[in-house]
Amino acid sequence: MASALSEFEKKNVHIITADGRNIVGVLSGYDQLQNIILSQASERVFSPVSKPEVVPLGLYVIRGDNVAVVACMNCKKKGDDDDDNEEVDEQDEEYVEDEGWKDVMCGPIRSIYHERL
Repeated sequence: MASALSEFEKKNVHIITADGRNIVGVLSGYDQLQNIILSQASERVFSPVSKPEVVPLGLYVIRGDNVAVVACMNCKKKGDDDDDNEEVDEQDEEYVEDEGWKDVMCGPIRSIYHERL
């Protein structure tokens, strides 16, 4: 998995941790154990009764064994409507965040539960 993160370096990523936290930031580094370093990190705290709260974290390290999902937030492809899948140059690419998540009201994601068989 760590080698798959190389294409996300210096890009905005959304990470969901094993304990259900939603953390967004710029992927600054990682290692072979999937430990992740984020700069400009913030946590999105969702609630079923109010709009999400954004908690700024700054420079943040997430242990690899706590990472459940890593998604690139600004990995666009040229001609997404077409069949042309040539990647956009980073210099031409400007990240504009979708603001739709700010209106979401939902319960938090529950932690991963491991059950003994």
